[in-house]
Amino acid sequence: MHTSHHLRQILTAAGICILFSGSHVMAKDMSPAFAVTLDMQGTRYASHQAATPQHAQQEIKLRQQVILQKDGQFRSVSESVWPGNIRFQFLTTGNKDGAAAIDLLKWRQGIEIAREDATEARKEYADLLFLSPALLLQQASAMMPAESTDMGNEKYQQLNFQDAAGRPASMMLERSSGQVLSAKSAALTYEYANYSRVKDYAQPAQITVKNAGKLVLQWKISTEVAEHVDAHTFDLPAGYVEKQDKGALRATMIAPGTYRVDGSESGYHTAFSVGSHSVAIYDAPVSAAEAAKVKALIEQTAPGRKLDYLVLSHSHRDHIAGAPSYIQDGLHILAGKDGRLAIERQLGQTVASKVQEVTSVLDIDLGGRSIHIHPIASSHASDMLVAYDKSTQTLFQGDLFYLPEIGPIPPVFDVGLELESLITQHQLQVQQLVGVHGRSGTFTEFKKALELRMTEKPAAEKN
Repeated sequence: MHTSHHLRQILTAAGICILFSGSHVMAKDMSPAFAVTLDMQGTRYASHQAATPQHAQQEIKLRQQVILQKDGQFRSVSESVWPGNIRFQFLTTGNKDGAAAIDLLKWRQGIEIAREDATEARKEYADLLFLSPALLLQQASAMMPAESTDMGNEKYQQLNFQDAAGRPASMMLERSSGQVLSAKSAALTYEYANYSRVKDYAQPAQITVKNAGKLVLQWKISTEVAEHVDAHTFDLPAGYVEKQDKGALRATMIAPGTYRVDGSESGYHTAFSVGSHSVAIYDAPVSAAEAAKVKALIEQTAPGRKLDYLVLSHSHRDHIAGAPSYIQDGLHILAGKDGRLAIERQLGQTVASKVQEVTSVLDIDLGGRSIHIHPIASSHASDMLVAYDKSTQTLFQGDLFYLPEIGPIPPVFDVGLELESLITQHQLQVQQLVGVHGRSGTFTEFKKALELRMTEKPAAEKN
């Protein structure tokens, strides 16, 4: 059956409804402004982001509020807390013409607006619809072509359809209750349980999400419905600016013999120190493809020097994924205690064989430039390393101190206090701090971020 009319016949015959009244389809349709609000709490099982290298995944506590209108308008506020009490809070709002996202805490993305075109916005709306199977079912019934498969089973009916972004999807329906039991989009499977009704709208109170059969998300949900919501609900708050062009990939000298890579596609920053015969590289972000471009830039900036050291701040995937691009004879990969375990698990034996674990302060000689490597058992990652160049009083770190590319100084998280303790313990004289995320900071800015921690609670804790 390939038409919306035939599909509605199938749904009615199966006792399936979008708006429920008993076990029958209600006569009225949803208005275009009909809105569903989902208040969700749950857990994400994040791969390669654990607080210790011994573990392959980390449980991340989540909160999210999603507003979905039938006409394609949407709004999502997501909050998450990562190891080291690092908090994220993002607002995304959009419609069929485009979407925009901002960082409500203004530390990771600063005050810049990240915009998406119509294609990406429709994908985002389509993804969010899988959190509301009744609205998803309504959308599927309106899309053409759609095809129902009875599977020779009197209890269940499978519906194959195109989602709101035009991608193939399917759902499994229980004939007797009219409930969507599960839905599938590419490798993702959504399992729905504990249905309840709010103003005749059926919504599961529990959703489990699996990726290729592996558990990735669990949600508990409370639901409200309305015939419309205030149009200003979808507005962005004041105080944000359009995202600025970061320029082409380049090596920016930030001190003599000291460089930070700017303009990467991912927005991550690799840094490197150049001596008379060797180079030390700090972190290998995101992917082998991006790291290969960064490696070529480093070799162009420091011709004739050997790439001797790759210092990995910690073994989270986004900081080490580019390491394979640096593999060559004589390369030493420096990682914290037990870091080899996580590196081998993610990148294989060839990369892991180059790893030297640092468990006490280590000095490396680049030729006229000595770099001190300090291990720190951080609450964000127990295999954390911090590098320090005494000659320029530059400190290199990953995820311990953040300044946005554009935006105010935010208060430090718990990990910032850990970094302060390390600096104090070893009496390091620091002029600037270079990180993988955001702009480099002066020590004065770091002290200001510490003061803000003492005088004001992060916004996420106020809510």
